[in-house]
Amino acid sequence: MEYKLIAFDIDDTLLPENKHLSRENMYAIEKALSAGVFVTLATGRGYLGSKPIAEALNIDGPMINYGGAMINDAKTGRNMHAEYIDWSIAREIMEFAREQGVHAHIYQGDGLVYAHESEYPVSYAKKLKIPSSFDEEMHTKEWSHIPKVLIMTDEKGVERIYPLARERFFGRVEIALSSPGFIEFNRLGVNKGSALARLSDMLKISRDQVIAVGDNTLDLEMIEWAGLGVAVSNAADCVKEAAKVVGPSSKESAAFWVIDRFVFGGMLGL
Repeated sequence: MEYKLIAFDIDDTLLPENKHLSRENMYAIEKALSAGVFVTLATGRGYLGSKPIAEALNIDGPMINYGGAMINDAKTGRNMHAEYIDWSIAREIMEFAREQGVHAHIYQGDGLVYAHESEYPVSYAKKLKIPSSFDEEMHTKEWSHIPKVLIMTDEKGVERIYPLARERFFGRVEIALSSPGFIEFNRLGVNKGSALARLSDMLKISRDQVIAVGDNTLDLEMIEWAGLGVAVSNAADCVKEAAKVVGPSSKESAAFWVIDRFVFGGMLGL
């Protein structure tokens, strides 16, 4: 099979815990692009949080942001498609997080907005170099154009809260896990799989010519949808079960392995 589109999740797939792109991954993606393969990002991050990675990899064209809620041009940030979660349910998720004693925020553009002071959004915004805004009156206002809601806690908090969130909001929103401590909420029916299908249509690339690579449940639908779904070895068990192939871990330059094996037939070299 000749693959023409590869979509990589960023965190814990393309980037290991140290958040640095490996030389091997950068080399392989450069070679894939030179060979005419469209390589892109499919991430829970917004445009600004993804931009440094896209620039380092010289990705040009559409990429998937906010877990599938947006498709943006990687070079310019121009929005090409968006699906928003209603404020009524976003507010309910925020209230649920407050009841559970954990942080939650919404997104406005590429910035995040939150109502209760916490170190989580401050450190997260600083790490990704995105705007953040504390607004203790936000629950009394009307917000629109919300691509996703994010709960941030520790891993024990996720173990406790994730089942409760699924019980309360199942069938009303998409609920998934991404980075450790993150619970993500998107509009019902909106996920990386639906966005990858739309992106493939934009590029006129058939499903069986698409590779999707990821690690957590936020990546599950795109791994199931793609002609070749690849899970890194550090992926969640359910993701590895859904994948057609399980590759090396994010620490072992998984992107290089995928491109070498499925684009260059093991002949890429370094």
